[in-house]
Amino acid sequence: MKSKITLTIFLLLLQPAGVIARVPDRKDKMPGQQIERTVAADSAVTVSLCLMSGSVTVHGWDRNEVLARSSHVNQIELKRVDGPNQSGPARKLTVLLEDNGEDRRGEDDCQAFGDVELMIPRGASVYVQTGDGAINVFEVAAVYARSQSGDIEVEKASRSVEAAGFSSDIAVKDSTGRVSLKSVGGSVTASGLSANDAADSFEASTISGEIELDAVAHSLVNVRTVNGNVHLAGPLARAGQYTFNTTRGDVTLSLPSDASFQLNARLSKEAEITSDFPLTPKTEATTAIAPAKPLPPPVALLKTETGPTRPAAPTHQSASVVITVEPDVTIVKDSALVFKAIYTSRRVTAIHSTGDA
Repeated sequence: MKSKITLTIFLLLLQPAGVIARVPDRKDKMPGQQIERTVAADSAVTVSLCLMSGSVTVHGWDRNEVLARSSHVNQIELKRVDGPNQSGPARKLTVLLEDNGEDRRGEDDCQAFGDVELMIPRGASVYVQTGDGAINVFEVAAVYARSQSGDIEVEKASRSVEAAGFSSDIAVKDSTGRVSLKSVGGSVTASGLSANDAADSFEASTISGEIELDAVAHSLVNVRTVNGNVHLAGPLARAGQYTFNTTRGDVTLSLPSDASFQLNARLSKEAEITSDFPLTPKTEATTAIAPAKPLPPPVALLKTETGPTRPAAPTHQSASVVITVEPDVTIVKDSALVFKAIYTSRRVTAIHSTGDA
């Protein structure tokens, strides 16, 4: 069912050209010995790392330096790629690794193996890709992460997050800015998110996986899953536009008691919308529908082919918020009243309260 809601070896290297930190000889490196390299960097430096296999952990810190460390490689190079003028702190760096006596690897072929830890300025942007391994990023401005078969976790990003995985669970929390999360066979979880400006949107999609949103304050929210449930909890943003789509799953929106929204729904055959909030249907009837019984805890429930679903809402303010539910509709239900659609596909529009956020 689809739902739309509108509504320590420490080396400081200051070389202007490519900064290369090397172990004198591979034979000198003891098994398990940690290699650590550091270079001076701009506070908004861009750092890239690509691995064939291995986990990556990135922490933001207050120093204008980039530090890379690993116990699984023989050499680390922090290569400057910020153009011909390479004087001063690095503005763009690629982390290259050497393992098992091979040439340095990283940006171009993504053939390196080994777990890596990075420390970079909090205002930096980081691009991380690994074929097989987890990615964890904390307190960095912009995060771009991709993993084929490892989980991705991002916390306290301050500008943007883009994360994608094949069989990866993706979790983002306590972050601000634009967010885009995509997983083919994993779940997506987001909590404590907000926009930096009106243009910042939140997008999440899966092919087969659950999507859980808690306190996502963006006013533009687009969520899609083919085979999975969607759950959003928390208030709706003022003048927010929320789109929820699922082919086989429930959309549940858990809203505060003073929720106010417009609902646009298109449901599949034999699907239904169930709401704990009184709704005024605009397609089938014009009179308000009062619940048959006293309202239970404030939660709006949308139900698809597989089971119940619930809508989410904001605190009372003033600007239209709309909930849209999408696969094809047939039944609209509100405690005391059930409407059946004549057609295979039908759109239902209803309002709760004033329809304002």
